[in-house]
Amino acid sequence: MDVNLRFQKEKIKFTRDKDLSGLTFFRTMGRAEYFYEPKEPEDLIEALGYAYRAGMPVSVIGSGTHVIISDDGIKGLLISTRRIKGMTIKGNLITAYCGESLNDVINVGIEHNLMGLEELGGIPGTIAAALKVNATSQGKSISDYHFCSDYLTLDGKIHRRPDYKDFFGNQMSGIDDGEIVLSVTLKLEPSKRTAEARMRKERFVELMFIPPINNFVGQVFKDPEGMKASRIIKDLGLDRDLGMKVEFPPFQSNSIFGYQDARAKDVYRLIRLVQRQAEDKLGIELKLSVSLLGEFK
Repeated sequence: MDVNLRFQKEKIKFTRDKDLSGLTFFRTMGRAEYFYEPKEPEDLIEALGYAYRAGMPVSVIGSGTHVIISDDGIKGLLISTRRIKGMTIKGNLITAYCGESLNDVINVGIEHNLMGLEELGGIPGTIAAALKVNATSQGKSISDYHFCSDYLTLDGKIHRRPDYKDFFGNQMSGIDDGEIVLSVTLKLEPSKRTAEARMRKERFVELMFIPPINNFVGQVFKDPEGMKASRIIKDLGLDRDLGMKVEFPPFQSNSIFGYQDARAKDVYRLIRLVQRQAEDKLGIELKLSVSLLGEFK
């Protein structure tokens, strides 16, 4: 059955056999059986509800900074939330929809004399992704400012999660794969020292600078307790050219960069190489910060 029949007289249209090569920072060549990119929360809710009733598997991505999509593609419906944008400010609370970039949220906060997130400047990706991985830099985490968040379950129902610290951990949150962050509300610190905040934020943007290349995967592994994944990769001697189509560069050794003809399978092989060596040589289990979508062998 053509899933578009349900929406043929409405504004929602699923795209069949969608090429996904331009939807992630790592330009894989996989395809989605069905694809949808809503611009409004209501459209996302309606699409989820339909897919749920039709028994379709659903995967969700944002701006694609921390996602690897299999070269063989994805079955079912893939939804991109990167165009669902908008921000509101009430007092010292700033609410951002899931498609807003973390950097834009930081900038708007500063413009309205709301500070606190400057140390997270330069971290790529959306506010939703930042919450899911509890983005952390220079000892500050986004969970330090979390007031509440709204999320959707795969049946299209909306829920609200208030702040409680046990929900967040080291570069992780309790957000399940079956939960889609719709909006995030942060409680920031009122201050009129905007010039100082901008300078502080730009300093951290420089530290997180990502070269403008085509194939990039950010923050591949979570930091083990009391350790840095980047340091482990360096200690293993894997932050160099290994004769593969992808590599961990020495200047950002927990990120993967690929050559033009690199594929998702090359990224996966490098990830597994690091995990095996960390386990065999150091007795350390490296857990993924990125998401793998589709089947990998």
